[in-house]
Amino acid sequence: MRISVALVVILDLCVRLTDVEAFYSNSGVAPLIMIFEHAWNPYFISFHAISGLWQVECVLMAIAFFFAFMMLIGYRTQLFTFLSWLMLLSIHNRNILILQGGDDLLRLVLFWAIFIPWGNRYSCDKLKNDSVALSSSIQTVALFAYLLQICYIYTGSALLKGSEWNSDFTALYYTYSLDQIAYPITKLIYHYPLVLNYLTRGAYFFELLIPCLFFIPTKHSFFRALAVFAIIIFHCVNFSTLFIGFFPAIGVSTALGMLPTFIMNKFDSSTSRIRQSIMQAFLAIAEFVNKMIKWRSPDYALPNAIEYTKSAILIFLIVFVFDWNFSNLSFVNSKLSDNLKFIGYGLRLDQSWGMFAPNVLKEDGWYILEGITAKNKKINLLNPKDTFTYQKPESIVWMYKNDRWRKYGENYMLASNNFMRGYFCNYSKRIWNEKNKDNQLASLRVIYMSEFTPPDYQYSKPIKNILWECK
Repeated sequence: MRISVALVVILDLCVRLTDVEAFYSNSGVAPLIMIFEHAWNPYFISFHAISGLWQVECVLMAIAFFFAFMMLIGYRTQLFTFLSWLMLLSIHNRNILILQGGDDLLRLVLFWAIFIPWGNRYSCDKLKNDSVALSSSIQTVALFAYLLQICYIYTGSALLKGSEWNSDFTALYYTYSLDQIAYPITKLIYHYPLVLNYLTRGAYFFELLIPCLFFIPTKHSFFRALAVFAIIIFHCVNFSTLFIGFFPAIGVSTALGMLPTFIMNKFDSSTSRIRQSIMQAFLAIAEFVNKMIKWRSPDYALPNAIEYTKSAILIFLIVFVFDWNFSNLSFVNSKLSDNLKFIGYGLRLDQSWGMFAPNVLKEDGWYILEGITAKNKKINLLNPKDTFTYQKPESIVWMYKNDRWRKYGENYMLASNNFMRGYFCNYSKRIWNEKNKDNQLASLRVIYMSEFTPPDYQYSKPIKNILWECK
């Protein structure tokens, strides 16, 4: 799990780096002045908010990349797990307008992993202390917190879902109607209502009941392995049908820690030579880094008092997070005390797993960036080579560079987020004019063609909405 989570963090940083100016600088669509005024919590911590220069953001991302790589190879694992979590929390807080549920899951699991000894295997730390005998199982308070966190994602999500999921079973019909996230291949099953009905039932009861397999005392290892493999299949299906970014990869990576001992023993016996070669290479890299920074590890253990204090804090946080998730349920009248919410926002343990809940969004559509040149010619900046038209494109999902832009577009259309609109319009116009000196824009209109999804495959005429115009 450590290695796969670290790889996801690294890949996520690589994707974010491609949009470093757009999403993390003052010259982009989310300058600090806008973030602080409209999308900031006073308890947030973010090193990425110290500057609006994209160059500074690149340096911070490079530092985060280094921390994640050290976590990947398992060198001073707990330290670099903490630092990776801190940098992930920082970049998430810098721009919450492009975050989705997978980001929350990654950040939360990484927090609990700070207290889990996941550097005891397949790591440089293990190679350096190869003489230390290790138990094949781990039983800690933090591990229980991690297990509960996995349960919240699925059962918690199911409990937040409404009638479209648990009685009408029409949720996947509406989900696959969302052209912004449904891949073209999804249409192969979209026109079969009975199939969608049964798939909706399966998805709902899977989320509701899959955590139960982790708590069956009889043949516990078997059912635990079954749950992990079921989660992997579930996320693979979502990955192949829906454009939801790294969420499936994060879901799979964070569940790998639940694999039982007998699975890992078979993995050990079949990959021992390959693993040893890779780990020796990683150890050589780690030793080089150690010589460069000349950093020695302390040779003493933590006092029992500190260990007891850490356990007490973890128990408190377990109860706190459980209460936070419990308070999200609609039938719960008692809510989390506002006096304690600063803990959730400060550590970013705040969470709500209402993916497509209580009901699926019915409003869908596509964007048109209608640019007017100095010669009074219309250009759609999203498809500049094609003839300008308001017609629905063949594939909306491929219009987005990545899932971050898709999520940004989802938030951009909301009336409550109209503060985003002018910044994006001016940014898009400036970028176009910088790249097209001979075809400058005099004005730009951001248009959203809204398309409501009625039941039973009925037709809905798109409505043209001019969200913003910059001249």
